[in-house]
Amino acid sequence: MPNLNFLKKELKEFTKTPKGLILLSLFIFFAIASPILAKYMNEILLAIASDLPIVLPEPQLKDAWLQFFKNMSTIFIVYLIIMTGVISQEKNKGSIILVLTKKVTRFNFMISKFVAGIIVFTVLHMVSILISGWYTNYLFGAFFYEGLPISLFIFWLMGIFFTALGVFMSVIGKTPTSSALLGFFGFAILQILSISSRIALFNPAGAPSIVNGILAGSIDLGDLWIQVTSTLLGTIILFILGYFIFRRQEI
Repeated sequence: MPNLNFLKKELKEFTKTPKGLILLSLFIFFAIASPILAKYMNEILLAIASDLPIVLPEPQLKDAWLQFFKNMSTIFIVYLIIMTGVISQEKNKGSIILVLTKKVTRFNFMISKFVAGIIVFTVLHMVSILISGWYTNYLFGAFFYEGLPISLFIFWLMGIFFTALGVFMSVIGKTPTSSALLGFFGFAILQILSISSRIALFNPAGAPSIVNGILAGSIDLGDLWIQVTSTLLGTIILFILGYFIFRRQEI
């Protein structure tokens, strides 16, 4: 279990430092921009290429959520980079030694970082859903489609996986910079592995491709247990492996 006092400290750090403000700003901005871009993208394209005979389909409700998921995929790289510094930054500054001598075990230290990341991401994810859903309903007259709840859920699960990946990279990286580079490299590899929705089912970071398949009607919702299982297993493995490495590290 996480140390509650240390967990509170971690949550306060997110709210009092620029990284919390950056994440909040990004999530809110893209939550607002997604349905607006979907609604008025045709007008924007026609204004840019007014001399070309372009016939564009009328924007639909699903276009708003498609834009939302695309934008959220972009935010994940920022969130991951921030999470890669949660432990490596303290190792780099030497403050981790002070924390570990105050009856905070290495397990409590690491799981508190992990749980704090989950809480922050969950709150931001929920806020962005509510804002985007409201604007989508305002612009399109509705916000719900079949497959929306499971799409939002697997995106949330992917965020939990990226939290674990960020903490893992923060453990194995000697400095915040090296951890960030490792995180970026891992993110890139995972995106390459999501080249198709079928392969993405087995990829813990395959939610973007799967959501596109759900929107297009090309994925059987009954197969999504594979994605959920893969993501949960990937998250657990990363955390356990990271903890065993962290436990043996010289601080």
